[in-house]
Amino acid sequence: MNLNPLAHISMMSSLLLLSACDKGGSQFSVLSESAQYQQQATFEPRKLDVLFVVDNSGSMSSSQTSLANNFPSFINYFKNRGYDFKIAVTTSDAFYGDQFVTSGCSLCNTQQARFRSGTTPRIYVIDTNTPNLESVFAQNVNVGTSGSGDERAFSSFKAALNSSYNTGFHRSSAYLSVIIVSDEEDFSHDDINLNESYSQPTLHSVTSYKTFLETFTSGKAITDFAVSTISILDATCRSALGSGRKIGTRYMQLADATGGSKNSLCSNFDTVLNNISTHIADQIKAQFFLTRTPILSSIRVISEGVVVPQDATNGWTYDSVTNSVSIHGTYVPSAGANVTINFDPESVN
Repeated sequence: MNLNPLAHISMMSSLLLLSACDKGGSQFSVLSESAQYQQQATFEPRKLDVLFVVDNSGSMSSSQTSLANNFPSFINYFKNRGYDFKIAVTTSDAFYGDQFVTSGCSLCNTQQARFRSGTTPRIYVIDTNTPNLESVFAQNVNVGTSGSGDERAFSSFKAALNSSYNTGFHRSSAYLSVIIVSDEEDFSHDDINLNESYSQPTLHSVTSYKTFLETFTSGKAITDFAVSTISILDATCRSALGSGRKIGTRYMQLADATGGSKNSLCSNFDTVLNNISTHIADQIKAQFFLTRTPILSSIRVISEGVVVPQDATNGWTYDSVTNSVSIHGTYVPSAGANVTINFDPESVN
C-alpha cells in the first residue's frame, strides 16, 4: 500500500507517524492523538495463482463444458476487485510427464506436464492482462476425453508445478489455489500400472502432498495455499452420474488438510465456482494490523466512505491474537480502495 498523509485532527497535542504492513506486505499510516487512533490504508489484495487440475478421461466431457461455461462465476469476483491473478490448467494424467518419463510408455514424455492450451497462438497462463480471458480459459479447459483412465490428480499437480515448462507460474508472494475437477479418485503411487486400491503399499499419502505444497510455496496450508475439489462427495452423486465413478475420498481429505473447499460434481457449476471464489477470497482476506490494542467497542471501519458493520460473514472482525481487523463478504474492498479504521486504544501510553 502507498503511504497516505492524514488530515489534521483538531485539538491534537502531538503527531506521531508510524508504518506497518498488512499480510500482503502493504503499508499504511497511523495518526495518533491523546486518546483516539486513526489508521488509513490503500487496499492492495494479495496476488493469486490458480491451477485447475481437470480430469481428461472419457467421462468428463460435460463437466469440462460446465466448467468453461460457468467460469465467469469464479473469475468475476477477482476481476471486479482488481486482483492480480494467474490461472493455468493441467490434467489428471500430467504425472506421465514427470514420474515415468524413462519407463518407455507411449504417454510418458515431459510435454505431458506442461500446462494445457487450446488457443492459437498458445496461451498457457491467463493473467489480468489476457484479452477475452473467459474465452481463453474455455479453450484451455477443454482438455478432451482421450486422456488416461488412470487419473492421478495429486501427482499430476505436483508434476505440473515442478515442470520446467511452467517455471514462473507461481509467485513467491502469491496465494496458491489448486482446484481438482474429477469424477474419479486419486490413487497416486510409485508403480506405473493401474492400481486403485487404498491398501497398496506404494500409495502416496495425502499428507505427503500437503508437505509438497508447503515446500513448494515455502508457506503454510490455509494461509498460503489450499486444495479445493469439485468431485463426487457421496453415494447419491455417484449413483446419479452412473457406474464406474468413484467417491473422491482422498480429494476431500486433502481439501480438509489444506483448508480448501469441497464441492459436488453433481451441483450447479455456477454455484460451485462462486463458492470456491468466495472461499479463496476469505482465505486471502483484507487484513489490517493495528499498532495499538483497541477497545473493541470503539472500532469503526470505513471502506470507500461506507461504514462496514461488525459481522463475521459480511462485515469486519477483530482478531486479538494478531491484533488485526479483517473485512469479509461484500464489504471486501477493491484494489486501490481507501480504508479507514478508527479506534480508542486500551492505553494511550
